Amino acid sequence: MPITKSVSSFYLLLSLLLVVSGCYKKESSGEETETTTTVEKKDEPRPTATAPAESSKVDVNLYLEVSNGMKGFMPPAEAGRKPTEFQSRLNKMISEVQDGIYVDSKSYYLAKQDNQGRPVLDSVSYNTLKSTVVSGIKANVLGTPLPAMLQAALENSVAQNTVSIIISDFIHGPDPRDQGQFISLDSDIRSSLKLAEHKGLVVAVLADASSFYGSYYPAVKKPAVSRKLDGEAIPYYIWVIGKQEEVQVVINKVLRNLPAQQAYFGFGYTRLPYSAVLKSKEFRPTGIVYCTSRTAETCTSVNMQPKTEEPVAFTIGLDLSTLPASMQEVKYLERNLKLAANGCRASLGEIKAATEDNKAMPDLSTYTHFVQVNVPQLTANKGSIALQLPQLVPTWIENWSTENDNDPAADPKKTYQFNKIIDGVQALYRDQRKHVFSLTMDFNKAD
Repeated sequence: MPITKSVSSFYLLLSLLLVVSGCYKKESSGEETETTTTVEKKDEPRPTATAPAESSKVDVNLYLEVSNGMKGFMPPAEAGRKPTEFQSRLNKMISEVQDGIYVDSKSYYLAKQDNQGRPVLDSVSYNTLKSTVVSGIKANVLGTPLPAMLQAALENSVAQNTVSIIISDFIHGPDPRDQGQFISLDSDIRSSLKLAEHKGLVVAVLADASSFYGSYYPAVKKPAVSRKLDGEAIPYYIWVIGKQEEVQVVINKVLRNLPAQQAYFGFGYTRLPYSAVLKSKEFRPTGIVYCTSRTAETCTSVNMQPKTEEPVAFTIGLDLSTLPASMQEVKYLERNLKLAANGCRASLGEIKAATEDNKAMPDLSTYTHFVQVNVPQLTANKGSIALQLPQLVPTWIENWSTENDNDPAADPKKTYQFNKIIDGVQALYRDQRKHVFSLTMDFNKAD
């Protein structure tokens, strides 16, 4: 952000279906009661039978915006002063990138602009980057408008076939002569990231807040062009852009201890291990239900016959270990996992994460989660039940957005038009399918 600041920014076994989508819905913040819906059959192919491999190492380009507006996150070190939350997180992050076992090649850049307002990615050593984080930005450095910074970083990383990690406060500061950029911010962000769409890349957005000391430059310049802050909490963001399997390594193995605010765009899983669990004492089914195949190691088709006095209930084991950590949380799944039924009435029951006891049992050790399915009635002789996790825009994005960031002390942890920035990211994936995954369990009416 120039003083007009700008910011850089699942051995699927026999049958399954997981689908990606860009039809994002806003995440519900309340509890939901599951209802039966009809499975949508359009262009949802049956899955293949292999579990996906996660990359073991990745190549990373890390970009840190170093405009004047970022100085308050990185005050100079001095005796008696604790590091800001930003400095603590960044110091650990860059150390993991530099010295950890999951990053192979790594390059570091300080993102700013030149005298003509063009984006500059200044390649620096690890020691220079670390010094900047712990000792502060000493020069008078102008930032480039956010879309230009994102485009420059992404083009650089795509050319080098690396994952991008972009750290910035994402306050848009367009050229003072082109304030119309505020109106076109969403489309400008979409245009700046078009390579992500064209190359099949995904975007992970992480948000946190940190104490901020010194001059804060808001996007809205009235009544104050800048404000002096003394420890108020200001948001900053870490964006990770790249191939899905490589981004997963970064967020699951490199960054670790992720902030609560997470959003994932373009992520989709066409292979995830799952099976009906019908022989376990802990997850013993009720009613008439058994695997259609007597020889298959995993069961993705069942025969069942619910009766009024004896409805069917059984458990499906899922391996969700390759999903982002936040999507694996039971509370997240309880809120957002959906059941779509064709040929029966069905609803979701309890969702449980695997316990250490489960992991020690050979027939259960493959799975990270167990989902109970209740089937009180069949309406056809055959059909299917699908567990679906829809693409969602988490509610925190709207909560962290504002139309007036001029007084962050009065309205903390807000970024000017951050929802419009995310609208631009969503637009990259609008033509994709609507589920992070969709797992189908076929059934036949038992004799």
